[in-house]
Amino acid sequence: MAITYEYALTGAKGLSRVLYFEGLEFPIVITPTIHGKPLLTTQAYYYLEQLESVVRIRFENKETDNVPPHNSKKELERKFESIIDNYLFEFSKKYPALGITSKIVDFKYWHDGYTYQGYDENLTLSLTLDTMNDTSIIDVNNEEFINKDHWYNWNLIANYTDEYIEKYISSMSHVIRKEADVTVDDHEELGTGNYHLSLLKPGKGLLNYHQACMLEVIAKYQLTLESENIYVSRGTSSDYNFYLPVETFKVDKLYDSDLLSYYFAGVREQLPISKFRCFYNVLEYLFEAVPVDLGRTARTEREQIFCVVQWVTTEAELTNFISSCVADNYQGEIQKDLVSKSGVSITSLELNTGGAMSEVARWLYDIRCACMHSKKKYRGNASARLVPYSDDEDLVELAIPIIQKLSILCIEKDREFNS
Repeated sequence: MAITYEYALTGAKGLSRVLYFEGLEFPIVITPTIHGKPLLTTQAYYYLEQLESVVRIRFENKETDNVPPHNSKKELERKFESIIDNYLFEFSKKYPALGITSKIVDFKYWHDGYTYQGYDENLTLSLTLDTMNDTSIIDVNNEEFINKDHWYNWNLIANYTDEYIEKYISSMSHVIRKEADVTVDDHEELGTGNYHLSLLKPGKGLLNYHQACMLEVIAKYQLTLESENIYVSRGTSSDYNFYLPVETFKVDKLYDSDLLSYYFAGVREQLPISKFRCFYNVLEYLFEAVPVDLGRTARTEREQIFCVVQWVTTEAELTNFISSCVADNYQGEIQKDLVSKSGVSITSLELNTGGAMSEVARWLYDIRCACMHSKKKYRGNASARLVPYSDDEDLVELAIPIIQKLSILCIEKDREFNS
């Protein structure tokens, strides 16, 4: 019997496509899904852009021996998380601005009870009895279902709701197609004339309930590295069947789990100051080892970060990367002083005079000090302080592309160094 594991993600809402990864111990699929087993909260329609995504790991009948050895469920989940993180690191290198991570903050899964199962993100409990197969159940009846043989669904309330949901979907599908003849005179948008107009204009990626439920059948056996799309179907011909685009990744490297945890903490964070701190942790991890490898003596943290920057990149590569950042007026903004909430400035990043690595190291260290320390004064003088949830977040946002790129390079270089 095949075994399937499913895990929630953070930052994967609106992915609107299937991701397929292979090359490590086992492949994984990331696919949109309806979270929380909707019952009372069932919708007639869902937009792909509003759906979260999950990781799906499946071992077919002949592959069940390939499940990683483990002594507990927690140990197995840690092994899965490690493989997922290594796959997602490759995704993050390609899409650094997309914050998809296995470090979840909003738990969507739970352990079901036996007699009552959780629905609607476990806010609704529904009586579940296998009346067709469980010989210990002598009878189940009420005014509509006279004995246990009449309950076709083991989620007993579904014997009612399936019919109601089907009527709801059918009614809403007719509503979507409704139109009207409109006559206007000097309307501020339509002008003057007669129009035949749709009452609704649905956007792209609209799925009805049955189509959204079919997302659960997407599995790795349907995919290869050459896949460009996947036909979503329950194996029968239906007007509900549809295609989803597929993006594939071949991954053959494993990275340090601690560094990936620091990195994905930064990916997960929404506030730039918090992101900066997490990505800085990746660089800081190497502050002692790198100067030794370079044959240098680094007496201060400023010198240590300079060594790390030298270790992972070159002047030309660093300058080219910064020049390639395409945010609005990015080059101009980083070459301005960053005036913090305390009124004290962090000197601008000056790249026109050469020495890009030392200048970036200095700039990042100054930002680091202003993010980490909250002293109103230092040695009697006002100090630069970058305050969370203030306009200072916009200043630190300027540093995120650079420090995230350096953290990626550190993780890759660390693997080479320790191989």
